[in-house]
Amino acid sequence: MSITAGNTKLGKLIWCWSLPTLAAICVGSTEVCRRLCYAMKGFFRMPSVQDAYYKNYQMSLEKDFSQYMSTALSNVFARVVRVHVSGDFYNKAYVRKWLKIVRRRPYIAFYAYTRSWRSDDILPALKELAKEPNFFMWWSCDKDTGAPPRSSYARRAYLMENDDDIASYKVDLVFRDKRKTVMKYDPKGNQVCPYDNGVTLTTCSKCKLCFTDEIIAKKKLVELSPSVV
Repeated sequence: MSITAGNTKLGKLIWCWSLPTLAAICVGSTEVCRRLCYAMKGFFRMPSVQDAYYKNYQMSLEKDFSQYMSTALSNVFARVVRVHVSGDFYNKAYVRKWLKIVRRRPYIAFYAYTRSWRSDDILPALKELAKEPNFFMWWSCDKDTGAPPRSSYARRAYLMENDDDIASYKVDLVFRDKRKTVMKYDPKGNQVCPYDNGVTLTTCSKCKLCFTDEIIAKKKLVELSPSVV
């Protein structure tokens, strides 16, 4: 099973788990996200990387995936896990496997960005996962998705194609495809990811914005012993 340490953007604190960027996996994808997707370019297209992600997908189909993953995370002493640097929640059964993992490891902070909220079949399971106190859910959106559901347990992350691509609805964070200009906040006052704002030198491990939430009290990390099974 391929649990990998953080990359240049994520930093040293974060571990990650990924799947292939296939249509059957990225079920909520749009034309915009497919065109701009970093996981379909460069390093991610290397045969060794694609092979590892496919093996992860095969493992995710196994009945005992939740137990395997829980053990793997304990073995590397993970404290923060980015679910899906590549790929997404492809069906409700897979989401429920992650729900078991998250509940078995309450001392770990998990976070994910997903467009699978666009699937009526998957959304209820995603909402259940998002309500876990140690899971930080982001509904990914762009100009093609429409507005994600508003809730007290998930936030909205908007993918900005260029500096003029402004969300028509309230969002909580903005990611940029073009980073040559400086933009800490978009014209509506929505915060731009510090890594993407064109001036701040940081990593996700240092920023921590996406896996902490001082406003939503029930999203604060649960302090429990790593010995919990």
